[in-house]
Amino acid sequence: MKKKWLVTVLVTVLAASVLSACGGSSGTEQLNKKKADGSGETTTLTFWRAGTDAQENAYWKRVISEFEASHPGVKIELSEAPFGNDMETKLNAAYASGTSPDVLSYTLASVAQRASLGQYEPLDGYLSTWDGRSDMMENILDTGTYNGKLYGVGFIPDPRVLLWRKDLFKEAGLDPEKPPGSWEELADYARKLTKKDGNTTTLAGFAIPTASAWTLWQSFVLQNGGQIIDEQTNTPLFDSPEAIEATEFLAELVLDGITIPNNSDKSNENLFRNGKAAIAYDSPAAYTNLQKENPELVGQIGVSGPIARKEKATFAGMRLLFMSSQSKNKELAAEFIQHIMSKEETWKRYTELGTPVVLKSLEQDYIQDKPEINQAIFDAVSYGKGAAKVTYAGKLSEIISQNLEGAFYGKISAEEAMKQGVEQLNRELPNLIGK
Repeated sequence: MKKKWLVTVLVTVLAASVLSACGGSSGTEQLNKKKADGSGETTTLTFWRAGTDAQENAYWKRVISEFEASHPGVKIELSEAPFGNDMETKLNAAYASGTSPDVLSYTLASVAQRASLGQYEPLDGYLSTWDGRSDMMENILDTGTYNGKLYGVGFIPDPRVLLWRKDLFKEAGLDPEKPPGSWEELADYARKLTKKDGNTTTLAGFAIPTASAWTLWQSFVLQNGGQIIDEQTNTPLFDSPEAIEATEFLAELVLDGITIPNNSDKSNENLFRNGKAAIAYDSPAAYTNLQKENPELVGQIGVSGPIARKEKATFAGMRLLFMSSQSKNKELAAEFIQHIMSKEETWKRYTELGTPVVLKSLEQDYIQDKPEINQAIFDAVSYGKGAAKVTYAGKLSEIISQNLEGAFYGKISAEEAMKQGVEQLNRELPNLIGK
């Protein structure tokens, strides 16, 4: 019996060896082989991004193609939708049906809203052993943090830098290489640069939006040492002396006619990009596009970091990478995010799209590549702060903008505008929190 049993075992072992030699292996080894030769099942990762511009679409197609090439058996499906209602509607429907994307490129304004609903997956556990995390600028990591957890990784900053027209400075007798270094200098320069036809301003000395002005206003409140809201307690802080003083400063300039009425939400009304303002806080794209569209202005646009009063600060928008809590491929989704945030890919994003870098190790390379502008942009990214991470960010900015308009048109004082805004928000907060 023992001999018969031994013969059976030997036959079984030999048979297994033959199967193995002929490619009959199973488990991970077989799965990897199938993925390598394209004969196995494909793992699909869905990636959505807000935005539909062709240049960024081409960028993402390259990134996806390279990631797929280095991950046999992985397919990434790209889907796009315009910012605003289109993407919001698309996401709401997807979360309701359980078909949300594995990875999403979206705005800072969505952090609190969707994280509080449990739609964004906390990333701390997935990125805890990722070496690249320690290379990210601290304020960038903070941007995607909500209630102590990291939900989004910032990768496309949109900071506001100080831009000025050197040719118009010369006309006004100002040093074209010396931007205003204080609020007082800014007001003085703005008045000297403003051009009027009767009571109508034809050239704004300083571009101040008269509608939807809250982003510019926030920069001045922060520079003055003020805050907008306590995100932990939902306490409005924009009726503080610092915020009121910032409002008074801007309102006085508007009432003096140093700007042309415009709405910051409408790109076709952007004064600096349209050549109708001598100084502006605007995105680096305004610096590039104005010279591209007007070759005669090449070398005539100055750029610097934010003006410091009590603090150096500026508004900075941010796009972040999020992982859906509904994803069935979370480890792979995290790997895709890490790939996008790698040092090599961050630099490619800069060279292909002009995106400011968010990695500390790339600071010197970035500045040296275009010292005439990149130092200022890096400073703005470093000191930049985006919209408040509260679930009612839209209502907060709406209330602030409405009351700023009242002050800008002389209907109420700056102090009344801020106090009235806080009262309005406090009345609505019970219905807003959690929504």
